[in-house]
Amino acid sequence: MILTRYIIIQLIAAAVAAFVAERKGRNWIIWGIACFLFPFSLVILAFLPPVLAKGVTKPCPECGRIIRHGSTVCGYCKRELPIEMVQCPRCGKYVPEGQSCPDCTQ
Repeated sequence: MILTRYIIIQLIAAAVAAFVAERKGRNWIIWGIACFLFPFSLVILAFLPPVLAKGVTKPCPECGRIIRHGSTVCGYCKRELPIEMVQCPRCGKYVPEGQSCPDCTQ
């Protein structure tokens, strides 16, 4: 009975750690395993700063702190972020990041 409760606590710690690590741009698999083996390492993860990870986090253009990639407002300096434009690989027009080109999707 006690062993079952301990395993449940370990699984919950691993799931929470994987979620938090992914949001901070860290490897969620490694942190999930680490927190499964040592549930109190979740406290360490909670205090670690986010890292730059392509497609997950980016630096704020105003204050330079690390924020989530899809954020429209910086959580630190509270400035509204500009819409990032990317070039369509087919036609060369610029479209907002994350959206498909309206001319090439037809």
